[in-house]
Amino acid sequence: MNTDEEVTEKKERATAIVELDTPLKRGDQVITKITLRKPLGGALTGAKVVDLLNLDLVAASKVVRRISSPVITAQEFLAMEAEDCTAIAGEIANFLLQKRQKAEAGLEA
Repeated sequence: MNTDEEVTEKKERATAIVELDTPLKRGDQVITKITLRKPLGGALTGAKVVDLLNLDLVAASKVVRRISSPVITAQEFLAMEAEDCTAIAGEIANFLLQKRQKAEAGLEA
């Protein structure tokens, strides 16, 4: 049985926060950071995993609305500054790698 600490640790590892260089404006709301949660298989529907790993922004736009908080639509995502799109796409790609792959690539501390 998992302790509360183990469950909390797993939950924390399953999210990433991306701070935007250029805030997203939605009416009176200004979004400066986006929380992404690790996608389950169904959230990847319509996108090729290889495209996500290659940081393809169109592929990332299909997934981002399903895993972002606040929810970012595909249109909003594709209208963002390139560096913010790339940061989000990079986090999505990072979620798709196994721990072993991250360690081999030197991406894990």
